[in-house]
Amino acid sequence: MLERERHRIIRNLVEDRSVVSVTELVELLAASEATIRRDINAMADRGELRRVRGGAEALRPRHQTHLGASHFAAEEQVCFAEKRAIARAAAAMIEDGESVVINGGTTTYRMVEFLRELRLDILTNSFPIATELMQGHRHRITIPGGTIYPQQSIVLSPFAQDTTKHFWGRTLFTGCYGLNSFGMMETDPLVVQAEIKLLECAERLVIMADSRKLRQRSSMVVAPLSRIATVITDSGAAAEELEMLRTAGIETVVVTAEEPATEPAARGFLHVA
Repeated sequence: MLERERHRIIRNLVEDRSVVSVTELVELLAASEATIRRDINAMADRGELRRVRGGAEALRPRHQTHLGASHFAAEEQVCFAEKRAIARAAAAMIEDGESVVINGGTTTYRMVEFLRELRLDILTNSFPIATELMQGHRHRITIPGGTIYPQQSIVLSPFAQDTTKHFWGRTLFTGCYGLNSFGMMETDPLVVQAEIKLLECAERLVIMADSRKLRQRSSMVVAPLSRIATVITDSGAAAEELEMLRTAGIETVVVTAEEPATEPAARGFLHVA
């Protein structure tokens, strides 16, 4: 790729995302890290962007950041009873005193009520999860540095070096956009990048996916089936969908929602429509 074309792509990405990491640009442009750093330096010298540690930043960063992922407020009201049953089963896998990673999402958020009596060391990128769990003063909560995405109620970092590099957890609990024979899927590159980093600091991957997710598809695979230890889903999953998971050697837990699906109560933080 010509230098002029690389600079055009870098400029567009920085303007769109406000901050872009060197690692991400290396992957997107199929160029060496040295080349990307030279590009950033040249563009910074021309006043087109600002050099930052590990990447580049727009001269006028956008005040409102956006992700190609579902909004927390809208998704929280979908399959509420199923998500709560899935969360109960996930929480039952955790022992007192454990170190765990909990990815942000509306299904993982439902775990909060079942973790209050435990004492855990938790890494989470979810502000709702961190805010509620720290109120009991029983857990040690760690959050990664990065940019706040209020519509998804999460914090994501585009940089390779952040808090996740220094945390170890026995299990990563996460939801997903979709799950099929190719593996766990998401829809936004920054979300994919963040979840891959979370995977690197956990031994075991537990996916919490209501049955809708077994029929959703995306072009972005976060983890293959071989990386998944357990999938917790609800009784709406089809027999062939469950068989696909079990054939891959994945422990498959099927729960039944025991309560009517009602809308969750409104909260007073990071609930952006």
